[in-house]
Amino acid sequence: MLTNISIKNYALIDYLNVDLHQGLNVITGETGAGKSIIIDALTLLLGYRANKSNIREGTKKMTVQGLFEITDNKNVKAVLEKFDIDFEEDQLILSRMIDQRGKNVCRANGVIITVAQLRMIGNDLIDIHSQHEHQSLFQRDNHRKLLDALGGSESEELLEKASEYATILRETVKKIRHLENDARALERQKEMDAYELKDIQSANLKQDEDESLENEKRRLENSEQLFTNSNEAYELLNGNEKDYENGLLTKVSELRRRIEELANIDVFFESYQTTLDSVYHDLENLSMEIANYIDTVDFEVDRLDEVEKRLSIIDQLKRKYGGSIQEIISYGDNLAHQLEGLSNRDEQIENLKIENKKCFDEYLVVAEQLHELRIKSAHVLKEGLERELKDLSMEKAKVEVSVERERKLVSPTGQDTVEFLISTNPGTSPKPLRKIASGGEMSRIMLSIKCIFGDHDRIQTMIFDEIDTGISGRTAQAVAEKIFTLSQTHQIICITHLPQITAMADNHFYVEKRADDQDTQVNFKQLDEAQRTEELARMLSGAEMTQKTLEHAYEMLEMTKAIKLKRKDYYGNT
Repeated sequence: MLTNISIKNYALIDYLNVDLHQGLNVITGETGAGKSIIIDALTLLLGYRANKSNIREGTKKMTVQGLFEITDNKNVKAVLEKFDIDFEEDQLILSRMIDQRGKNVCRANGVIITVAQLRMIGNDLIDIHSQHEHQSLFQRDNHRKLLDALGGSESEELLEKASEYATILRETVKKIRHLENDARALERQKEMDAYELKDIQSANLKQDEDESLENEKRRLENSEQLFTNSNEAYELLNGNEKDYENGLLTKVSELRRRIEELANIDVFFESYQTTLDSVYHDLENLSMEIANYIDTVDFEVDRLDEVEKRLSIIDQLKRKYGGSIQEIISYGDNLAHQLEGLSNRDEQIENLKIENKKCFDEYLVVAEQLHELRIKSAHVLKEGLERELKDLSMEKAKVEVSVERERKLVSPTGQDTVEFLISTNPGTSPKPLRKIASGGEMSRIMLSIKCIFGDHDRIQTMIFDEIDTGISGRTAQAVAEKIFTLSQTHQIICITHLPQITAMADNHFYVEKRADDQDTQVNFKQLDEAQRTEELARMLSGAEMTQKTLEHAYEMLEMTKAIKLKRKDYYGNT
């Protein structure tokens, strides 16, 4: 629900701040006073196209801001959550600024958003209808949604299933087409994959093989130095063939004996005795390891060539398929999997077609159930709409709800195309709503649909911009009562010239245009009871207001109060 709108520097509006309320809000004023300017400004908050020429002359930018109460508006909340916009206390503040350069700055609760995002939010906030503009209920794409709304939870469940099956079918067909398209390209891909896989598999790579080979290469390249140094280290530990007594192990053994003798006399040396025992055993182990290592030192030149060739092969594979042996092996595994898929392409296509046929059969069952439910809802809608139109002095109107099924169609909403058709005169065939020419008839048809779908309509605020063209008298009173009934479940903002609708208002606003030699401004104010009576008298007289028209206006307001009370009681008990 729209609770406040603030407009600055828009067209003839310098600054305007208006609080709006639940129920029926009526806006009146002289022709040309600027009543529709307010609605035009409001459309900017819904993401409609902006025109910088509407910026008030002498100013640099125009701004429109709206405060909405969204407690029961699940659709708007879902969109806000999608855009990561917080909504505290179920309130939403939308604002839009347009400057002379054409720059747009849109915000939702302080978060900057795009015009497209603003429109997505606005789609579920306000529904505007005027004589010059189609609105949601008259767009054929929405006829199916409205019919499904009459189907209630049963329709929702079937639509959910239809959407699920349609998604599966779409993905399955996509996979089939991908496999069937460009057979030559797939064959070339198969040959390339096979070549690369053979290249990798023939190398017979082992994990961390390159590190092991690099280490072996270093040993082979330095085998002479390794042999010399290890022999010299062994002689330092054990002595040479001519002088064993000078070996480090012999010297340490002698030192152990001396320290042992000292420890037998003085406990001071006992700890050192333990240290020397450990050192001797470590040196002894080192001596054995060096002796074994000397036996492994390889002087084979042929082996070095083999290692270098193997490393060259691995380096080539790394340049082609990955920076490490693990990456090469993984790439090969992927190739094998992809090649298996390409080799089994015909089998895959056949399996997918079987799966697609089974899913389509299940989809047809749901589509049939949806079709039958829509036929049933269409009958309910036809009777309801003809009844509403009869109340609005269109007794001869005949309504048809076309539900055409296309059995080859696959869509998330089933196989039906829905359109509302109407004949307003006897002897004429029903035509689509959008082709109804008479403004008065269009207004009553629109209002009837609104009344029928009022409980199902997700949009809480409806704006009627001078939809009363071409009606008067008894029809005007019927239209007024219908609008008031609709206002029991929706916030209605209605710009009107009809006294009958004006008298039904819960809140009455008056727009006037004031001009002097330098400036023209549009003013907007809410009327109290006395001012309402005067404005209604002006509308009734159409010229100079007299005491008689004032009395007539007063009587009309008193009569309307009784009608409103009766309507409220009726609505509350139904």
